[in-house]
Amino acid sequence: MSSSSTSREASTQVELTTVALGNLTGVFILIGATSSLFGPLLVTFSHHFSISLPRAGEVLSVYFVGALIGVVPGWWGLKHTTGRRVLTVSLLTVALGTLCTGLAHSWILFLASISLLGLGFGSLDMSLNVLLARTAVAGRAHRLSFVNAGYGLGAVICPLLLVLVHPRNFPAVFAGISLLAVLLTSFNAGVHAPALKTEALQGEINAHKSQRWPILLSFVAAYIFYVAMETSASGWISSQLQRGGYSTTTGSLVTAAFWMGMTIGRSLGGPLHRIFNDRRLILGGLSLAVLADLAATSNHLALATYPLLGLILASVFPMGLVWYTRLLPHDSDGVTLILFAMMAGGVIGPGGVSLLVSHFGVRAIPFAFAGFAALDLAIFASIVRFTPVELS
Repeated sequence: MSSSSTSREASTQVELTTVALGNLTGVFILIGATSSLFGPLLVTFSHHFSISLPRAGEVLSVYFVGALIGVVPGWWGLKHTTGRRVLTVSLLTVALGTLCTGLAHSWILFLASISLLGLGFGSLDMSLNVLLARTAVAGRAHRLSFVNAGYGLGAVICPLLLVLVHPRNFPAVFAGISLLAVLLTSFNAGVHAPALKTEALQGEINAHKSQRWPILLSFVAAYIFYVAMETSASGWISSQLQRGGYSTTTGSLVTAAFWMGMTIGRSLGGPLHRIFNDRRLILGGLSLAVLADLAATSNHLALATYPLLGLILASVFPMGLVWYTRLLPHDSDGVTLILFAMMAGGVIGPGGVSLLVSHFGVRAIPFAFAGFAALDLAIFASIVRFTPVELS
């Protein structure tokens, strides 16, 4: 890369203080905690609002429809203003959505509040990952893995919290999340992220259309099926186990263990990347995921294989972004398109599982997970044929 390209890269590179990096991790903990609430609470929602379990599963799809829409204003914000402002507005949206969710007494109002919450989640999830993907190349894999590990940690905390406070008290949990979201807005000062409209190298990447689009569309498809698998697993593990004869507490604990495996795996992402590289971590993890999902057709084995599933899936999301930025450096537009499209997986996955459950019962759940994993493995394997785009 030429010296002029290097200087242009430096002008749009995101810089984070230690406090800011810690705060981004805290934001991921928050959105992970929020996203993990719905799975263990599906049965509770069914009883609380006097609806069927498949209809209660609509909450997962509505949440991700909101997240899909939320990517758009978040991306506009990153283009035209600083990353710090986008994070603040997104956190306040999450705060308002969770507060309204906790106060809602009808199913329709509850779903409307969930969609608002999803709006803030989509903006946060996209903007956080885009900002991290624009940090210095040295240590980028570690930062993406470590901060994304916060998502898993939050997803561990909330199911355990539900065990302590009892699922029927979920409105108080949502109110607590709302307060935390407001508090986190106080620590964004260390985020230096200029508007993306100043990204000079983006135009050069866009000029390589014949190379860029096949790579980009492949990653879009891969992330859709990855998110379909992850959100389906986190959302339906508890219901499978509860309908299989286990208690609500057991379902929550196994869901928490799934996310603990995810947290541990992502915390080790940096060292593992140096040993195995991004491609091997992704392809190996998805291969093992298919086997783990099939083993979970036994409810007894599911108690162990679902936590293992979290561990082996952990590297797919952050290492996929590392792989993409290696093939197409400085393609922030492409990263955003991937993160926008992947929200569709949060609609397709849980919605598809809900449809299967309504026709075949909970025994269809692990087979659906395995199907998503197999499709994702095939798509990621096809990406191996691509080589990095060279910039002048």
